[in-house]
Amino acid sequence: MEALTLSTFIKAADDDELSKYKVLAILNRYSEALHRNKLYPALAELISIKNELELLVEQMSLFDPEFVLNLNFADFSEDLPLTNPVEYDEYSLKKVSDFIDWALPEIKTAINEGKAIFDFVDENITLNEIGIMPIYKNEGYFLLPDIKHELMKIYRFEMSLFSTEENPLRTLKSKLVDLISLNTPEANSPYEIKHNLIKKYPDLPNPSTYCFNSSIDFPFVETILPVAKRKLVRVLATA
Repeated sequence: MEALTLSTFIKAADDDELSKYKVLAILNRYSEALHRNKLYPALAELISIKNELELLVEQMSLFDPEFVLNLNFADFSEDLPLTNPVEYDEYSLKKVSDFIDWALPEIKTAINEGKAIFDFVDENITLNEIGIMPIYKNEGYFLLPDIKHELMKIYRFEMSLFSTEENPLRTLKSKLVDLISLNTPEANSPYEIKHNLIKKYPDLPNPSTYCFNSSIDFPFVETILPVAKRKLVRVLATA
């Protein structure tokens, strides 16, 4: 799926009608994905371009708009010869500004649709600790049912913390290590699964282990897994 970029909006100075057609076509594909309850990458990309556009608008209000646009356009125009720089006049700047003003509400509407799906899934997935939990909880396993494929998927995870100037950034790496049919007794015994994981992977003698419960059969990779990981990150951040 083609993503929206700042280049799409800055090039609106050349042809705003063509740019509108392109934006609406991409937003339509995002909406089609969301209507199929597929959250990612649609929601993440929509939020990203919204934030970039709002930052661009703020920069244009604080600095010379022509300088800001040319600086951002250069990021997407490495193939253009330096001897032929892009230049914007007042009319072009107005077209870009108006185009962004038109597009942002459309983008925010799609984001709200995605957030509604996210909230629904998040509210209908519960997370429980399994067995005795270690003091260090940022590495271990989580069990997540894939209802559509009737599988219990077992992931090994590790959460890392990176410091930034504004706030800490947490990332959760995960790797699928096992699959169990939901139709077997073992799938309903998370304690047994944890015990078997300890035997199979002795480098984690007492891993932090979490089990998700849900009856939602939404797309697993695009929705269930990323929402579950976000919930786990929130739990680990407050542990």
